[in-house]
Amino acid sequence: MLKIDKNEVDFLVTGSMVQEVKDILARDLPRVKAICAEMLERGLERVYFVACGSPLSAAKTACQLFDQYSTLPCAAYSGWEFCDNPPHKLDETCLLIAISHYGKTEETSKALQLAKSRGVFTVSVTNKPENPMAALGDRVIDYHAECIWEAHTLISYAFAIEIINALQPHPEISAIAAQLPRLPALLEKLVNSCEETGRQLGETAAQWPLIYTVAGGILRPLAYKEGVVTLMEFTWTHGSVLDASEFRHGPLEVVEEGVPFIFLLGTDASRHTVERALNFVRRYTRNVVVFDYAALGEGLHPMLAPMVLFVPMEWFSYYLSIYKDHNPDQRRYYGGLVEY
Repeated sequence: MLKIDKNEVDFLVTGSMVQEVKDILARDLPRVKAICAEMLERGLERVYFVACGSPLSAAKTACQLFDQYSTLPCAAYSGWEFCDNPPHKLDETCLLIAISHYGKTEETSKALQLAKSRGVFTVSVTNKPENPMAALGDRVIDYHAECIWEAHTLISYAFAIEIINALQPHPEISAIAAQLPRLPALLEKLVNSCEETGRQLGETAAQWPLIYTVAGGILRPLAYKEGVVTLMEFTWTHGSVLDASEFRHGPLEVVEEGVPFIFLLGTDASRHTVERALNFVRRYTRNVVVFDYAALGEGLHPMLAPMVLFVPMEWFSYYLSIYKDHNPDQRRYYGGLVEY
């Protein structure tokens, strides 16, 4: 096992996460509310998110709030996807929210500039106001936090909540908004209680050559963030993310003894679909890790599962990397080390 001071590893961001979430709730949600009010006066007809990697997964999570609780169209694009194939409707009735932690992601900035050139009202969501992308948006939310999953998901949710409540009030959206202040206490509890379980699971999974991650519903984007972005980039683990609703149509044929799986179980309507895949897999292999929101969420709204399950998955991924003798901050190619 690699010996490393976890307080010096950028990947493990749970240490400051609780205070950062508190700060975003107190400081940034009112700023989001003001921006939404300004946009709504223009006559909002469509919302776009543009981001890459983990921020894109956070945006896709928020898009599900629009899909389930409103009729306002919302879509989340990867940066080059938006630039190469921009949506036909790009005008002054559209809102584009571009997300990049350092504000240096080339394609996200280009997408923001493209949208702005067509009259779209744009918002830059980035860590610090001096970041390059901050100056490109009509407005900026600079969140001053290192736990990007919680920051990006929470801010994206705030946009969805404010817009839906203003245009088409929905009791479920009101319930989600009312429970946001409960997040810091639960996150702090999980930071303190899930480390040992994460260590044990990470030690076991370090022997696996690859991992399939399976989820459905509101947890699909988190599954991609963890099963592709995190496992591949930070732990150098081969893997793939599988949609539980499509498990019968292809993936079940690779299930056999020794093949490892991670399942994310939510309490939303997709739970039975994920459980069906999980029950099938458990008949043929013992290499199964389950993160269950029902056991960890303390009754919070099903749509808050992505922000809650992030914590035990973060501990798992951290220790998986450590038991593989790999510093999760180390990269082969990312971060400008090799031209791409």
